[in-house]
Amino acid sequence: MRERLANLRDEWRPSAVTLGAPAFPLGILFGLNAVDELDRTAFAVLLPDIRDHFGIGNGAALSLVAVSTIAVILFEVPLSFVCDRVNRVRIATAGAALWGLFSIATGLAPSVAALVVARLGAGLGRAVVTPTHSSLLSDWYPPAARVKVFSVHRLANSAGAVAGPAAGGLIAYWLGWRWPFLIFAAPTLVFLVLSLRLREPVRGAQERLEAGADEATAAVARPPESPWATMRLLAQLPTFRRIWLAVPFLGVALFGVPNLLSLVYEDVFGLSSAERGIIAAAIEPLQIAGILLSMPFVSRLSSARPQFLSRFVALVGVIDGALLVALAYAPNAPSAILVHAVLAGSVGTLAPAFFSMLSLVAPPHVRAAAFTTLSVFAIPGIGVFLPVIGALSDSIGVQASMVAMVPISLMAGALLASAGKTIQADIEAVRQDALHWANGAAEPASAGEPPAGPPTAAVATPP
Repeated sequence: MRERLANLRDEWRPSAVTLGAPAFPLGILFGLNAVDELDRTAFAVLLPDIRDHFGIGNGAALSLVAVSTIAVILFEVPLSFVCDRVNRVRIATAGAALWGLFSIATGLAPSVAALVVARLGAGLGRAVVTPTHSSLLSDWYPPAARVKVFSVHRLANSAGAVAGPAAGGLIAYWLGWRWPFLIFAAPTLVFLVLSLRLREPVRGAQERLEAGADEATAAVARPPESPWATMRLLAQLPTFRRIWLAVPFLGVALFGVPNLLSLVYEDVFGLSSAERGIIAAAIEPLQIAGILLSMPFVSRLSSARPQFLSRFVALVGVIDGALLVALAYAPNAPSAILVHAVLAGSVGTLAPAFFSMLSLVAPPHVRAAAFTTLSVFAIPGIGVFLPVIGALSDSIGVQASMVAMVPISLMAGALLASAGKTIQADIEAVRQDALHWANGAAEPASAGEPPAGPPTAAVATPP
C-alpha cells in the first residue's frame, strides 16, 4: 500500500504533470478556478439565510441563482470570440477582479436589487474561466501533458465545492451570512496579484514545437472575421461535428443526473434535505479520487493513441448508464449511496478527458471559441430532454425516469466513440497549420481558413 501511494504521489508531482513545463501558470489558474467556486457554492448553501434576511420567497431566491447562471452562459460565448483576438491573461485577470469585487458586493448588499446586481456581476466574472483558462492551458502545456493538466484544473472545482460549503457554513454560523463573501475575496485578491506575473503564450506554441518549429515565431493565423465564420471553420473538422452532436445528450446527462438523484433519495428512500446535503458533501471528494487514480493511466494511453480519449469518454458514458439503473433500483439507501459513490468517481473523469480531447483538435487561433461552443449545443438538450425526463418522473415515477436517462447516455457515448476515427487526422491538420504559420506563411494551409492578416507581435512565454 505504501508503495502504491508513493507511485501515485510521483504521478502527480508538478514536473510529472507538466512534463517539464513551468507549473506556475497551472497553479495560478487552479487557484483562480477554486476561489471562483467558493463564492458560488457558499451562496447555494447560504441561500435560505439570504432569503430569510431579505424576506423573499423560494421563487425569488432561486431566481437569483438563475440570474448568475444565465449570465455565465450568455456572456461567455461572445467573450470567447474576443479572447481569440486579444490578450487572454488580461481578460482572465479582469474576470477574477470582477467576481472578487462582486463577492464583496454580495456581502454588503443592502437590498434585493443590489443583491441581484452583485450576483449578475459575479456571474459575468466567472464567464471568463472557460474561454481563457482552457485555451491558455493548451498553449502553455504540450499535448502529452494535457490530460493531467486539465485534471488538475478540474480538481479546483471539486476543491472549491468541498471548501466553499464547509467554510461558508461555519463562518456564517459564527459571524452571519454576509461574512463568507467578504472573507472569500481575500484568496481571490492573492491569486489576482500573483496572476499579474503571467505572460500571454504564443497561440499554437505547443503544436509548433511538436512539428519542429521555433516556439517564439511571431506569425499566427488571424481569427475569422465573425462568430459565424468561426463556427463554419470548426464545422469543417469531423471530430468537432461529432462532439457537437454528442453534447446535447452529454449535457442533459450531466445536468439531469444530480437533480434526479436528489429526487430518488427523497421520494424512494425518504431522506431529508439535511441527509441529502451530507451525502452530497461526502460524495464530492470521490470525484477527486476518481481523477487522481484514473487520469495517469488515461494520460499514458492517450499520449500514444489520442483516439483513446474519445473511446474512454464513450466507455464512461456506458458505465454511468448501467450505474444509473443500479442506483434507481437499489434495495436500500446505503446501497444507493454506494452506487452513487462509484458513479461520482466515474463522472469526475469525464471533464479532463473531454477537454484534453478538445484542446488537441481545436485550431489554436479559434481555441477559446471552440471550448465555449459546447454551451450553445448543450442548450437544446437541457431545454428539451430535461423537461421530458421531469414529465416522465411525474407520470411513471422517478426510478423509471432514471432508466430513461440510459439511452441518452448511450447515445452520447456512441457519438463520442465515433470521433476516434477522425481525431488523429484532425490533430495532424492542427499541427500542420501551426507549422505552416510558424514558417511565416502568407496564406493558411487548411481549406476554409480565414484570409491571413498581418503577423501579431511576439509575446512572452510564461514564467
